[in-house]
Amino acid sequence: MPLELEWQAPDGCPDAEAVRGRVEAILRGPLTDASRAVARGAIARTEDGRFRLELTVRTGDVADARSIDSAACATLADAFAVVVALAIDPTRSADAEGAPPARAIADGPRPPDESPSARVSPLPREAPAPRASPAPEAGTRVALGLGGSVVWGPLPEPSPGLVASVGVRRDRVRVGALGTLALRQTPHFDRSAGASIDMLEGGAFAGYLLPLGIFALGPAVNVEATYVRARGFGIRRPSTSSAVWATAVVGARLEARAARWLGAFARADLLVPFDAPRFALGTQADSVRLHTPAALAPRLTLGAEILLP
Repeated sequence: MPLELEWQAPDGCPDAEAVRGRVEAILRGPLTDASRAVARGAIARTEDGRFRLELTVRTGDVADARSIDSAACATLADAFAVVVALAIDPTRSADAEGAPPARAIADGPRPPDESPSARVSPLPREAPAPRASPAPEAGTRVALGLGGSVVWGPLPEPSPGLVASVGVRRDRVRVGALGTLALRQTPHFDRSAGASIDMLEGGAFAGYLLPLGIFALGPAVNVEATYVRARGFGIRRPSTSSAVWATAVVGARLEARAARWLGAFARADLLVPFDAPRFALGTQADSVRLHTPAALAPRLTLGAEILLP
């Protein structure tokens, strides 16, 4: 074929045949053997819900590589067709039938009173062909998070703690691992007897967030293991015991983008423990119950994330 076309786009965007038809419409005729070109284009969603086009067009020993953002996928497909058509025939105008004006590539529809003088410039013929470098996988980033949380229910008192996480963002999907270290508690049974309690939580999380401008909001779930160690004091025979149980977590996650590399997040969750043990203080007379973990425990988390790359 005179035009070697490689095209990738999400569902709902124009396909390769539609793009080829747009090129022919701009050139006002089918492609000929004399109009050989190699064009590659890939559209992917960005984190803020827009679309990004990465394109490379090569004619002979001249190549052009560009990156274009737009709120509409169809606008990027039209822009790609304009660039390809002008690479094949630089004498064609960007406002040829079937082609959008150049300003629409970056800004969407042009206001009625704006001058239509903008044009997509022809490809530079004097520039040597640059070495093509593979584009990074669009929409995939690593997130390193740090924050604080407070949970009511697993221990006798509200439990503030430090939260650390590492995750992967792929478009609207979030997956990763996290851990929480709660501050030590020392509940008392009477004036002198009590227990020193430490709690550590860790597990995996997943979520699906919908972009809302600089924000993103959606449901999230965790599967965690909760470890608790307790040591009695103020009794004749103090001892240390520990227990581990599974915890399911369901809730909502909110994210806010402060910069390309920095974001903030918040979680509101409900914890459902499985077979959580009862904390008791053993005395010579009997075993005295101190605390029974709640069947449902609310938890709030706030933190910040560093995004790579």
